[in-house]
Amino acid sequence: MKAVTQLLLGLSALLGASAASAAVIAITGATVHTLDDQGTLAQGTVLVRDGVIEAVGTDLALPADATVIDGTGMVLTPGLLAPLSDVGLVEVSGVASTNDQRLKDVAVGPAFSVRHGVNRYSVLFGVARTGGVTRALAGPTPGPGVFAGFGSVLRLDGAPGVVTGPDRIMVAALGEPGADRAGGSRAQALQTLLRGFEEAARYSRSSDLARRGLASGFSLPYYDLEALKRVREDDVPLWVHVDRAADIEALLAATEDLELTLVIVGGAEAWRVAPALAERKIPVVLDPLGNLPESFDRLGARLDNATLLHEAGVTIAFNELTGHEVRELRQYAGNAVAQGVPWDVALAAITRVPAALWGEEDRLGRIARGYAADLVLWTGDPLELTSWARWTMIEGQIFEPASRQLQLRDRYVEPTTRLAPPAPKP
Repeated sequence: MKAVTQLLLGLSALLGASAASAAVIAITGATVHTLDDQGTLAQGTVLVRDGVIEAVGTDLALPADATVIDGTGMVLTPGLLAPLSDVGLVEVSGVASTNDQRLKDVAVGPAFSVRHGVNRYSVLFGVARTGGVTRALAGPTPGPGVFAGFGSVLRLDGAPGVVTGPDRIMVAALGEPGADRAGGSRAQALQTLLRGFEEAARYSRSSDLARRGLASGFSLPYYDLEALKRVREDDVPLWVHVDRAADIEALLAATEDLELTLVIVGGAEAWRVAPALAERKIPVVLDPLGNLPESFDRLGARLDNATLLHEAGVTIAFNELTGHEVRELRQYAGNAVAQGVPWDVALAAITRVPAALWGEEDRLGRIARGYAADLVLWTGDPLELTSWARWTMIEGQIFEPASRQLQLRDRYVEPTTRLAPPAPKP
């Protein structure tokens, strides 16, 4: 109780302080999971200055102007990262006008970028933060074509500049979803993907002529070819939605000489081809609870998919595509631990690994000097349902848990007015 009281006093002082006086923050006494070379620190201290982690250790000298938050008895982790979702792009799933994550009937594929439709005022940002999620990659879902378009990393504080950096990934779909977008055949879906990169290679040799309409033999417009050229030449990762083992094998065989950076999304049957994925160093972004044979592509789905992939040497990350549910990532990781995934691997699958897949491994996903101060203070083990996020921090700014659900809870937990008892009858 003493530690909690001290924490609340520290938070009150911090939240009520000016931006200048709160520029230096020290979180002390917590169990710190750094996800870095320092490992786990018992009663560690993390010093934050101007939104960046300045020092991590156990016997740090604190600056005189530091606002100190006592985390004794609690757990500090990096902010959780949602590898691929529609957060910021969807408000109400059933209301089409609030859905900006996919194209319906417009013939634009690879060049589509969701960054221009992100709603930084989304109520789902607060919902995500209640589950310790501080950043997410907002990506397109497959539309009318095999290529869905580009996805971007979001900082879930709702501040200006919510989209951080350039587009990070290209999304595509194979298997049954790809077949639906390529005339009904899985083979045609893969051929469409390969033809796109073949045209992009030819386009790179005659891009000026193609832009002026003087080059022939291209089925894609120049802006789509420019997008695929970026994937090849700038090493933008290609994230492919695919579940069936045979489709994954076909993708690996067809792209062996293309020098693409591949990531498998879904991968319900990826465990069947784990050795090949490990050999090619191709990560799998999966839902560790996906064990139902919901389609022909997922007949081999099993609850220990993540465990088998990890044991084979495949890099894994845990995912929730729906922005309304990204707050549950830690529950997914906890369930994966119950199925045999080591605890530290499960935590890395929602912190350090997504950062690396986004190309942000030098500033996100760890508690280390020079990294962005994206932190979560938990009441206990973050992978246990009985624990919760006391607060989240994004680049040094602390956010108390806040969402519509919590507002409704607080509104009705203790009514502010009570009806007077009825007057007695004469």
